[in-house]
Amino acid sequence: MSRRSVQIKAILSMGILVGLGAVSTLAAWTGTATATSSITAAKVSLGVGATASGATSASYTVPLSSVNWYPGVSAAALVVVKNTSSVPLPYSIKGSITESGVVELGKAMAVVVKIGSTVSGTAPNATCSGGTTLITKAAGSAFGADVVRPVLAADASETFCVQYSLPTTAANNLQGATTKLDLTFTGTVGS
Repeated sequence: MSRRSVQIKAILSMGILVGLGAVSTLAAWTGTATATSSITAAKVSLGVGATASGATSASYTVPLSSVNWYPGVSAAALVVVKNTSSVPLPYSIKGSITESGVVELGKAMAVVVKIGSTVSGTAPNATCSGGTTLITKAAGSAFGADVVRPVLAADASETFCVQYSLPTTAANNLQGATTKLDLTFTGTVGS
């Protein structure tokens, strides 16, 4: 064997040894864990009606359509606000007027909203008796600022007495006029 062939064999042998040394098997072991959260967002809603059990709708028409309005007439009705949310809810009350023409019947009317009050008498002489006044809209003016109520627990309700009256000083041009007076109850959670 020539020296040259021995050198070649030696180099090839080293390549095999290096190749075998470079080939190895690696084993990786792993473990897995998962944390899952099922989340349901709260439902925020208020209902209004004549009674706590009936206060499930988002709108309620106060039963005053049968009243014949003329100067000096006063009518009152109970309105129940219920927290139909899944969370405790602070809310506010805002009054508004929507006139049906150029004659401002709504502005001419006086409105009082009380809590802890009862209806005394019947139209044309019905009033809210007792309780605490929350809103007063004087004849000839618009509703004032919103009234903020404390937190109302889920499924709890509050009863308000709402009194509407047309003062004895009401103008003659109000005859035949129509208007819409709204009390809007708005619940808000979060910022």
